[in-house]
Amino acid sequence: MGHDSWNLIDRPELQKYRGIILSPVNNSPVEILDRLGQLGFTRNMIDIILDPQLYKPRSDRGKLATWPYFPGDLDSADLTKVAWWVQRGEALVKCANEIGATAICSPAMLPRVYDDAYYSQIVDITNQLQPIALESKIEIILTAIVDLKALADKNSSHRIATVLTRTKVARAYLIFLDDLKPRQQRTDHESLANAIKLIRLLEQAGTKVIIGFSGLDGILWKHAGATDLATGKFFNLRRFVPGRWDDAADGGKVVPYWTDDGLITWLREPDVQLLLNAKLIDRQAASHNPHSAEILQILDSKSGTPWVAIGWRQYLYWFQEIEQSIGQDPSYALELLRSADRKWGEIEKSEIQLYDRLNTGEWIRPWINAIVEASR
Repeated sequence: MGHDSWNLIDRPELQKYRGIILSPVNNSPVEILDRLGQLGFTRNMIDIILDPQLYKPRSDRGKLATWPYFPGDLDSADLTKVAWWVQRGEALVKCANEIGATAICSPAMLPRVYDDAYYSQIVDITNQLQPIALESKIEIILTAIVDLKALADKNSSHRIATVLTRTKVARAYLIFLDDLKPRQQRTDHESLANAIKLIRLLEQAGTKVIIGFSGLDGILWKHAGATDLATGKFFNLRRFVPGRWDDAADGGKVVPYWTDDGLITWLREPDVQLLLNAKLIDRQAASHNPHSAEILQILDSKSGTPWVAIGWRQYLYWFQEIEQSIGQDPSYALELLRSADRKWGEIEKSEIQLYDRLNTGEWIRPWINAIVEASR
């Protein structure tokens, strides 16, 4: 739940989402309690998860300090001590009860080194908190942050899975840390293949996985068998990066983006117009998304009507449909990517030059290779 996202929960076209992950950075306990109270019967139908967001102690904390579990000694405490984190977790369970959350993500930080000691620590914290949470009828979910770069190592997925499956809880909140900007896509197919393997290993061991901060790469994670994917309307909720509090903006102005399900990319308006004129966007297929149809009407009318918010809803609709489709048929992920590869080939043959230099489609083939490699 990013800033000002509550109005999306009751939208009838977005009802395939099964839950919300609360953001204590964006909302105080009083604000969240009020917002949840306004949901009515919807509140009893969704998974309400509280993520404590203590990952980066010296980041922009927003409203985090208004939460009772937020520690006054966060900047000076020895964060390697399991007991300190368990104490924070106890306060977190109490907060979750007070606001009416159904589950909490175990508190975790960004370590200096993503080694076995780190993963053992987060498992120990979670296991010690589980009986406390159960007593309060709150589910605890294991939070595990995995550096995608570190997954380039051949045996990394098995090593990490071996440690994480020592947890006693049913679900894991898996966050892939990346060093790319939110709109960039990873092209390191070895790391992506091992990320797919890690998800599969956890799911096969009986740990249901929620992938946090998913974006277009959710295609890979759902193909891997992740039970759930989490995303949001802002780019900083579609990828977990060190500077993730920054939103995509041009000169301080938020720019609208079109989610193109044919190319598996995000397009700015000039490039959408360019591809529409060249008949390289399939209007009929795009119109299956009600918000794509809205955007096309605006562009065709040349009215200049802002469509930033419509673009967010277009993406969220696309995401829920893709997650469901690939969940029902994992092979659909490869079908999508191979089709996208052909469409990028059509653009190349047309000699059209997209204005946005980030849009090259160079990630499509590495993603295909990652899926193939992970299946060997």
